[in-house]
Amino acid sequence: MKPWLSVEYDQLFHKIHQIEARIITFAGASTGCGTSTQCNWLARRCAEDQHKVLLIDLDLSGAGQGYPAAAWGSDGSGESEAIVHLTPLLDLLPQPKSQRTILDLRQPQILINALERWKKDYHYILCDTGTISTANWRNLPITSISHVSDASILCLAAAKTTESELLTCMNKLDQGGVTLLGTLISDRHNPCLAQEISRVLNGKARWIPNRIKQKLNYYLENNPLLQGKYQ
Repeated sequence: MKPWLSVEYDQLFHKIHQIEARIITFAGASTGCGTSTQCNWLARRCAEDQHKVLLIDLDLSGAGQGYPAAAWGSDGSGESEAIVHLTPLLDLLPQPKSQRTILDLRQPQILINALERWKKDYHYILCDTGTISTANWRNLPITSISHVSDASILCLAAAKTTESELLTCMNKLDQGGVTLLGTLISDRHNPCLAQEISRVLNGKARWIPNRIKQKLNYYLENNPLLQGKYQ
């Protein structure tokens, strides 16, 4: 099953549609929390609704969407050559290669002008801005991008994002006057139910014969529901 067609993404898409948001910003509370993946999935879900979607990779401190940086300017120069057509209705604008473009996008009015220009060609614009807590001079101010967006979504990873990282992000968003639409929690690093049962079974249930344990472990390893896999 395509993850962007799950019930969770349906609910998120309908919420965005309800508030008539067109510019959506994704930011991560920590590295490795799946911000770029979640942003990509929502972009694909929006495109499923037969609307043109532009996914902009502004994660300048990480791998982002996985495409090499391209030479395009904030005034639109080089964009048509840089854009990657992921699907008939979904386009990707890779990270800007020029430092001039990065500096230009740091200026609020230039950023607003660029967004208004993109809105003429696309119904939804999704910005993958990377990790808030990452200290990198190349990063665009995430709070500035979020401030000019219609909706902002914070991503974090269960069992990985620390309380300190989350509080730091919330303080930065509060200082920037950013109102969050919601939070997406990735449970990739969280043990599934099958792993937890197996851990207890092998660690504490010493009274159960090994032959029965082996059968139970085999069942746990091959049960998609307990493994938390999509069907």
